[in-house]
Amino acid sequence: MSQTPNLYPVWNQLEGKLNEAIGLNQIAFFTGYSDWHFHRLFKSIQGENVKEYIRRLRLEKAAYELKITNFPIIEIAMEAGFLSHEAFSKAFKRVMGLTPSEFRKKYQRKKVSPNKRNLTIPDGISKFGFQKKLISSFSIIYVRHIGTYEELPGPIPGSKEVKQIQSLIQKWNSTNANHKWIGISQDDPEISPKGKIRFDLGITVGPISNQLPDGFGIQSIVGGKYLQIRYQGKYQGLPKVYDWLINEYPKTTTLKIKNQPPWECYLNPSEKEDDKHITDIYLPIE
Repeated sequence: MSQTPNLYPVWNQLEGKLNEAIGLNQIAFFTGYSDWHFHRLFKSIQGENVKEYIRRLRLEKAAYELKITNFPIIEIAMEAGFLSHEAFSKAFKRVMGLTPSEFRKKYQRKKVSPNKRNLTIPDGISKFGFQKKLISSFSIIYVRHIGTYEELPGPIPGSKEVKQIQSLIQKWNSTNANHKWIGISQDDPEISPKGKIRFDLGITVGPISNQLPDGFGIQSIVGGKYLQIRYQGKYQGLPKVYDWLINEYPKTTTLKIKNQPPWECYLNPSEKEDDKHITDIYLPIE
């Protein structure tokens, strides 16, 4: 049995319950390893122990909340599991290098008045390519890439992640036409350490009646309101599009971004010409 696959149920447990108290010794149960072996394995793969991992993700989620909302800092602190402003500020500064108020001042983008708006849209996006959508929740089987978005900005042909998913489709005697290819950008590069950014690439699936194949995880895309942005171009251009969507576009609109991961649907991943790839980006909104 390989080591990395056993982290998928652990990631699901940890990341899906960040706002809850998590019994660390119970997490090892999902791997089939002893507590000692699991914690050693987790640190060797993640570069941090389970407790550090949970605290970092909670603080990064709080940082994103500081960036995209005007919620009071004490509310964000309590949501992140801290009982006082002081404890939150101390922990936040240790990880982010700034106090929460300093971080908000540095990264929160001020709105631009309508008469001064000069929206420069990235290449590959049309000003008519924005639509509000109400999406129902659905499930994907996925593989995780940890690194930077530039390393795997989408279903790059020949990448080990794409080969792994295609191998599963063949094993199921299925075809690409039976699934939608989905990517989930779990982290903000302005907040998360460069080498620890999570990108989940997967395909849509119905109910899984059999045991999940080794090397894959399963997760749900949360239903709700989204802004759909259509992009045509190379997958390598997606990180710049996201940078614009998260950091520039909100200054020019009354839409409020929600604190949950954006995701994308690749409409023609088998297209041979890179600049003809079409990607629908789904940005969660209030």
